[in-house]
Amino acid sequence: MCLQVPQDWFGTKTHGNGKMPEFKHPRPKFLSFLMCKCPRCGQEKVFQYSPFHITKFTSTKDGCGNCKLNYNPEPGFFFGAMYWSYAMLVGLIVTLSIVFSMVGLFDYAVYLIPVSIILLLPFIFRYSRMLMLYVVYPIMFKGEFRDKD
Repeated sequence: MCLQVPQDWFGTKTHGNGKMPEFKHPRPKFLSFLMCKCPRCGQEKVFQYSPFHITKFTSTKDGCGNCKLNYNPEPGFFFGAMYWSYAMLVGLIVTLSIVFSMVGLFDYAVYLIPVSIILLLPFIFRYSRMLMLYVVYPIMFKGEFRDKD
């Protein structure tokens, strides 16, 4: 049984011409998510710098230049990303523990898992924020977010 999100969750807020602009992703939404593109139009990047820029990988843009979606709709919106990152870290630790145990390197897991977490930190940070934008934003701010598939 598949649960479907009601269409009215995406809001009915109108703009100047009386209709909400309809945005079509140029690629599947999952690829837009992986590429860290805007959750509404899929055109602009959400982050200003590369994840490999050690000091600035956390810099999120204020909004999308194409569809004008505000990436920070309220103060503290991204505090919820802590829960996503926690879930991702738990999954990573469990997966790495199982893999190291199967390979026979479980004795070294106490060193290799923290190193893996440190190396993957920019990606965990980014994708926890992207989950906030792709999952939580359309539900909490349904009047400002609309996507037509």
